[in-house]
Amino acid sequence: MLKAIIKNIFNELGYEVTSKKGFPQAYYEIDRRFHELYDHAQEKCQMAQTDNTLRRQRHYTLNYLLWNTNIEQGDVCELGCFRGLSAYQIASHIHSVNRDIVFHVFDSFEGLSEFSTNDILNEKNGNTDVRRKQFACSLETVKANLKDYNFIKYYKGWIPDRFAEVKNRQFSFVHVDVDLYQPIYDSFQFFYPKLIKHGVMVFDDYGETHFPGAKKAIDQCVAMFDNPFFI
Repeated sequence: MLKAIIKNIFNELGYEVTSKKGFPQAYYEIDRRFHELYDHAQEKCQMAQTDNTLRRQRHYTLNYLLWNTNIEQGDVCELGCFRGLSAYQIASHIHSVNRDIVFHVFDSFEGLSEFSTNDILNEKNGNTDVRRKQFACSLETVKANLKDYNFIKYYKGWIPDRFAEVKNRQFSFVHVDVDLYQPIYDSFQFFYPKLIKHGVMVFDDYGETHFPGAKKAIDQCVAMFDNPFFI
């Protein structure tokens, strides 16, 4: 009886008890569809050597939300792509839907933007020059990594400099992965009002301790809108 209760609790939390010893195994661990796509994307984007559990979990969440969003009614957008790992997975899903969907990708392709005081956790991470360049990848490399998909439009520049080019578009799915307070704030303010009904925005860095400005920006933006749902 106790085992059945524990199993039900784990199931309610999104886990499934599969091992003989009764340890819970998260659904993302046994989702072969996700792992095959994620591993393929890592190889395409030269990121297999830096694979880790937390990144894999984040990308499972991204894909799960994407797969359960009706992306046929609006454009899809990613803000911050680095080498194209998440963009490749998003593009793969767009391709599988077999509809005329435009995928917009915004990035500086030069690394992170300037850190503000909202982005500095303490003196230990106050030297930001190295961290800014850590996520730099050229547009040419990203295009080569994503060459399998011809429906991607690239916007090279600092956020929000090129947002005006999509001001008349509506979006079904927007993935925000720009790490820092100001670009996240600007992205929320611009794209949230452009979501279609039941559209989804995903914020990769919310709660990330290395980027405290992300949570600050999202919390402030959420307070400005009526009952938004966000992750």
